[in-house]
Parts: sequence; structure tokens; C-alpha cells
Amino acid sequence: CLNQLSRLMNESCSLAVLEADEVLYISRSQASRVLSVAVNAGSRLPAYCTSLGRVLLAGLPEAELDAYFSRVKLVAYTNRTVIDEAELREIIADVRHKGYAVVEEELEIGLRSIAVPVRGASGATVAALNAGAQATRITRSEVEQTFLPALLNAASELSVLLP
Repeated sequence: CLNQLSRLMNESCSLAVLEADEVLYISRSQASRVLSVAVNAGSRLPAYCTSLGRVLLAGLPEAELDAYFSRVKLVAYTNRTVIDEAELREIIADVRHKGYAVVEEELEIGLRSIAVPVRGASGATVAALNAGAQATRITRSEVEQTFLPALLNAASELSVLLP
């Protein structure tokens, strides 16, 4: 599914879960292009400044989200990283409402990514699926118009396989 999605979009795609307050990559299909964020299955990244993480955080009950913010130190990775908790909570609420997250150059300058939830049979978010691209090559609206439908379709296919 990931390899097919990656070929369709010609971008790297990842599947991840939230573990110990971080995004844990469980599968990745690398496009032939190279972004400097080198991630593979088993890699961990902060949740608050990644599209995967924001989708996973949006799937948490409010009490768990409160506990997350009480534990995590918000650090700026670029000059665009949102590290204000109130602003992050607004962003996460928006992700919950829209059903997807776009992050632009918050983890790394030049990287734009979009993620969607993968839901289990109960409807709860159990994982997140994303695609990342070089920000100079594709605009935010192009990411939303071209990647989002393919990601939502793949997430729907994956959810059938999950408990």
C-alpha cells in the first residue's frame, strides 16, 4: 500500500504511531528524491512539529493531550516551528476538525508534509499516514489537492486491515 502510494505521488510516504510522546515510524516508502530528513522504520521524531504527530495528537482524548503537553518540552527546530502551547492546541483542534494536517518547514526548512489519520474499527485514530515533499517544488494548495485524496484513500484501505 505504501509503495503503491509513494509511486503514485512520486514522494516519500510514511506510516507512524504515537509512542512515548513521539512519532514512531513503523513503515516508510522512500521516493527516489532525497530530503535531508533521513527517516526509516524505527525512527522517532517530535509529534508537535510533524504532520504525522499532529494527526496523532488530534486523535487523543483531551485529558491525554493535556498530559502530553505537561510532559513535552517544545523546542524550535526552525524559525517556523510553532512552540507556543496555546497556538499548538488551536492547530490540533483544526486538524481534528479538518481531518488532516499540513506542516510547512517546522521540522526542517524546505520540507512540506501532509498527514491523515488511519482509524481502527472503533473509529479511533490508531496510526497516521503522510507524504512529504520539497516546499520549493509543490505549494500547500497543490499538496492538499493532489496528495490529500490519495492519502485518504490509502488510509481507508489500511483501516480495513486494522483491529
